[in-house]
Amino acid sequence: MSAAQPVGPPGHPPPPPVGRRIFHLVAASGTTLLSLAIPQHPYMFLIGAGALFGLAVEASRFRVGPLNRLFMLVFAPILKESEVSEISGATWFLIAAFFTFFFYGPEIALPCLLFVAIGDPAAALVGGQLPGPRFWGKSPGGIVAFIAAALGMWAIVCAAGYGSWSLAVAVTAVVASLVEFTPTPVDDNLTVPLIGGGVMTLAISLGL
Repeated sequence: MSAAQPVGPPGHPPPPPVGRRIFHLVAASGTTLLSLAIPQHPYMFLIGAGALFGLAVEASRFRVGPLNRLFMLVFAPILKESEVSEISGATWFLIAAFFTFFFYGPEIALPCLLFVAIGDPAAALVGGQLPGPRFWGKSPGGIVAFIAAALGMWAIVCAAGYGSWSLAVAVTAVVASLVEFTPTPVDDNLTVPLIGGGVMTLAISLGL
């Protein structure tokens, strides 16, 4: 008998596999929090090298059948259906981490990357279980879950002495949740932190 699949509300698609969301949360938040232990330039070198390696593996697997079969054997349980033939969200996140630090610096990159690391899986897991209307296959309740999880994580970071509260942070969390909710042709692991960084930069410049 095959393993039971996740079941969503009647009439709606099933929620994403829990294993994928746990991997996303642990890997993305761990990658981001590593920046607290490593100076910015070595960190960016490490993340940039990881992004280039990920792109090389992804490009190679699309052309080399045995490599793709090995890749799928290892990662199939945590891949979305689209990632079978497209770049995975993990690689997009590494690219986003590099460019978010490059363009905005650690003070803005840290919350923006944590928001997608924590908020994205929270939105998928909570929104996938909620009844009610769907837009682009997503529940609006996922927006609330995203914001709550993102700001909850930021509260922990602030309590540990690595961040501070501002209206700019709250505005960025809300905008990030809306970017994640809205469909775009580019993976949200890339768009959420980069757009969030731009919004936070603007909000800070306005004195928020």
